[in-house]
Amino acid sequence: MFKSIPKRHLAALTAIGPALLMAGKALVTFNFKRFFALLMVSTQLLGATFTDRPVTPYQDRHVDLSRFVLTFADEFDHGFDDEIWQGHYVYGDNDTQPRDTAYWNRGQVSFTDDGCLKISVSYKEDGPAGAHYYSYGMETNPNKNYNGRHCGFEQLYGYFEVRCILPKGAGLNPAFWLLTDGMWDDDTDGGISGCEIDVFETPTDYDKGSKDFGSVYHTIHVDAYGDAHKKEIQGWFYADDPYNQFNTYGVEWNEDGYIFYINGVETAHTDFGGVCQVPLYLILSVGVNEKVANNRHLPSDFIVDYVRAYQYKDKMPIPL
Repeated sequence: MFKSIPKRHLAALTAIGPALLMAGKALVTFNFKRFFALLMVSTQLLGATFTDRPVTPYQDRHVDLSRFVLTFADEFDHGFDDEIWQGHYVYGDNDTQPRDTAYWNRGQVSFTDDGCLKISVSYKEDGPAGAHYYSYGMETNPNKNYNGRHCGFEQLYGYFEVRCILPKGAGLNPAFWLLTDGMWDDDTDGGISGCEIDVFETPTDYDKGSKDFGSVYHTIHVDAYGDAHKKEIQGWFYADDPYNQFNTYGVEWNEDGYIFYINGVETAHTDFGGVCQVPLYLILSVGVNEKVANNRHLPSDFIVDYVRAYQYKDKMPIPL
């Protein structure tokens, strides 16, 4: 009877009972703040069962960084290493390419005085491709080299995290995601030889009265981008004032599946498509769609404090 119910709806439905049980335990221990928070979450879960309403992260399960060792970090202290990062859908530092409703160009990248990456979305009358909206995406793909010295970064399994502030306004889709070139292969095997993991992205509506305001969602894509393409959205989840404050968004990936986190709190888990068994590289981007015409906040900035990758300690090679 549940085959026609999306997995995220069924997950929300089956989580209501445990959330109420957690609320009861909080009441017994006189943790009234936690009690009322879990009552609110239970109501949100009921809404998520039918209407994809966002849910506040509430699980007692948190990412355990003691199980990992840091393998990659870019703190963006007034720059980034162009041996690691290069344009995504942009082929060289001075290239400009159309992407959805905008053009992507490296000129949209700058850095804050306190050492954060800033990808700006703006409308330019005299932009590199003329009067258009402009944005940018950047990746660590080791399989492309546009400047002659690029080596990139990719990794199989581990924990991957970004700390960022989201850009304000309608029509913007900031994202931190993992990808492999195998996602373009015609021969498909689910996600085993290639997938896209959207650690987070946002709804493109921006309305303080809307149900989606202040939320992000997680998605797994498999089987290339043609007719065989499949995806599974894990649900929508509130972050903490994400347009004005830093939040962290992460994914833990191992042989058993994918576990998503917001501010270290588990939000969802899945093994959709068969778990990817090849290394993935990192992408930061701000997509732009037609709703940007209603954006009253331009220029709007995606501010990234850091991107980090960790590997399981038991996966690290033993020194000789």
